Amino acid sequence: MSLKTFRDPHISRWQSVVEEVLNRKEGTGTGGAATRPTLDHPVVAAATAAGSAALSGISTAASTTAPTAAAPAGCTDDECAHLALQLATAKVEHRPEAEIQQLEDSLRFSTCDPLWAEAVTEYVRYFDVDKGKIPYRPSTGPDDPPPLTLAENATVALIADWGTGTAEAKALLERVAAHKPDVLIHLGDVYYSGTTTENEQYLLGIVNEVFGRGADRPMPVFNMTGNHDMYSGGGPFYDLLGKLNQPPLAPPGQLQTNSFFGLRSSRWQLLGMDTGLHDSDVFDVATDMTYLEDTELAWHKHQIATAGGRRTILLSHHQLFSAFNQIGPKDNPDRTMNTLLHSQFGGVLDQVEAWLWGHEHNLEIYAPYVGLRRGRCIGCAAVPVFVAQEPYKVCAGGDKIPLLPANPAIPGVPVMLGTTGGVYNHGYVILKLDDAGGTATVSYYQDTGIQDTGIGDLLFQEVLGE
Repeated sequence: MSLKTFRDPHISRWQSVVEEVLNRKEGTGTGGAATRPTLDHPVVAAATAAGSAALSGISTAASTTAPTAAAPAGCTDDECAHLALQLATAKVEHRPEAEIQQLEDSLRFSTCDPLWAEAVTEYVRYFDVDKGKIPYRPSTGPDDPPPLTLAENATVALIADWGTGTAEAKALLERVAAHKPDVLIHLGDVYYSGTTTENEQYLLGIVNEVFGRGADRPMPVFNMTGNHDMYSGGGPFYDLLGKLNQPPLAPPGQLQTNSFFGLRSSRWQLLGMDTGLHDSDVFDVATDMTYLEDTELAWHKHQIATAGGRRTILLSHHQLFSAFNQIGPKDNPDRTMNTLLHSQFGGVLDQVEAWLWGHEHNLEIYAPYVGLRRGRCIGCAAVPVFVAQEPYKVCAGGDKIPLLPANPAIPGVPVMLGTTGGVYNHGYVILKLDDAGGTATVSYYQDTGIQDTGIGDLLFQEVLGE
């Protein structure tokens, strides 16, 4: 596995700062597209192992267990990473000065590379962004922001949880590029924590390189907020919005000004929402129950109400429901459902053709449920998932949520990603609009790593609007 991610702001930011300090030390990863250092690098492996250990036995917030200040005479990378993370945690939790001093002395007088101490300093600086306010841009009225023009009969590529910067992520985007899409939409999560460097290199840089964006190939790209995008305070996400579609990268009039947006052709509209804003709190990572701001919710409902005969597709990072992942705190009455999102959109789901989301690193194709015709999880673009992790294991209560079968003649076998070498394949979606006919064809592909197929394998296809 080339990369490991955590649904924990504390550990995700730790991974980000260690990598940035490492890149400065080695003189790599500066500007443009870059392939990130992965678990093959001993420092990355050590930082990841320390994060796993912290989640297993050391609280990431309000810990009541005093950290261990051990400084072996000849520290390994794993030991140094563990000690540095303990120190960073102690500082952001404002633990007693004596404990912090003990940890600082242990790191200072060890044989650890100075980059670990630098990573602690950087981490504390990143953590301070939580003391500020995410620069969310609310809607000021039903036409703010105005829907942008989507070309007639456009081909729209959809990827989710893609921003890892790994070779696998780039390879999948090359599959996407083979379809020559008119628009690319990323449903959120630039890993590890959406820093400026990660956004510039692992999203914008790779997209520009793979698609050759410019005067000869202008193509709009829209980006949405996931939880990881907010772990660095959201500033880098919003800074990127102003760069994504500046001409000549995209045609004029395609700038994304908010974390939510609308795209309209004559018969279709795509509405991208911001579910990342309320899933960014370091001290509330267990709840994972997100929702929309009231002003944004009113904006989406206005777009649906004034669609003018257009059919609506909703896009979000977080799932509305899941058969395979528990949602919200333990006292959530139905842990298969984001009850907050459902309460916000439940009254208009009959006007929605499909709702596509990410967050889970999986492909899930649901039959009609709770008034939604088509719920689709497509968060399988780049994060590696081992077969041993059992992503298709139904969670408690999940058996009530119906799945579409891959073959109607075999109802018990749902659409599922295949595996290669004990790891689930990555996937993406191509949406082709037929404005004249008022339909849209949605194709779900997986990348098996076989180069001669060009676009990967078609797993499932459906037609909306029939």
